[in-house]
Amino acid sequence: MDEEVISKYLKAGDIAWRVKQFLYSYIKPGMKLLELANTTENMIRELGGEPAFPINISINSIAAHKTPLLDEVDSAITEDDVVKIDIGVHVDGYIADTAITLCYNDKLNNLVEASKEALEKSLKVINEGVRFSAVGKVIEETAKKYGFKPIRNLGGHSLDRYVIHAGDVIPNYGDVMQLGKFRRGMAYAIEPFISTGNGYVVEGSEVSIYALSKTKFKGLTTQEAHVVNYILSRFKTLPFCERWFSELGFSLNNLRILLNSLKLKNMLREYPVLIESLPKAYISQFEETVLITSKEVIITTNPTF
Repeated sequence: MDEEVISKYLKAGDIAWRVKQFLYSYIKPGMKLLELANTTENMIRELGGEPAFPINISINSIAAHKTPLLDEVDSAITEDDVVKIDIGVHVDGYIADTAITLCYNDKLNNLVEASKEALEKSLKVINEGVRFSAVGKVIEETAKKYGFKPIRNLGGHSLDRYVIHAGDVIPNYGDVMQLGKFRRGMAYAIEPFISTGNGYVVEGSEVSIYALSKTKFKGLTTQEAHVVNYILSRFKTLPFCERWFSELGFSLNNLRILLNSLKLKNMLREYPVLIESLPKAYISQFEETVLITSKEVIITTNPTF
């Protein structure tokens, strides 16, 4: 990993950190989700980065893959919500992935503290050659200490250029079958998800995030080819959402028809919303990105570590 690559990872991490600090003071109950998403993504661009994926705003039992749809004009944060904000930033394809949880329900403060503590403790054990399962063990033990469960079918992941999930999985529990180790020259997202429920997520019916599943295509209509070329030029293989197509001038209905048609032609991958398998459970999440160089382990998204 050369110095130019490291500098791009660090720039992406710095932008993510600055956005994250802004959100702590910006988000309030009553805020519309569309306003929050657009403000956050615009700030990333203004600071010199690009969103690595649509901002995830996952409330209460929703764990991930929820971003506001264009017609969700009335959806807002309430005074009882546990709100997870997952932010992705890339600079020339080099990614910073970070998340925070904001809690407006005093009865669930311990849940938020559990995931925050699990992240802080797990970051301290990461080094070249350390087993991924060692991180999972720390996360699981911390969750149990607070009386909660880690989400066992979600975990951290390696990052690569223009690739959010680059193959390695860092479990959120002490998975003895996970033999992978942290490697020099790699970036990883560490993200404890901790739940009041069963500790498993299932796919919901809603889809608000997509990514290209192919970069070569044939048999598309003129409009479909136009959309695919736009995706390739703007987002490459990174995830995107319907909010990012405004400059193409399609009506919302026409855009959704085109996206659905591309899905049916196996051009798009969908990311269904992930929800706790126990109804009315709550989930908390914190996340940082770790870069392992030949000299040190860097938490790119949090300079206070």
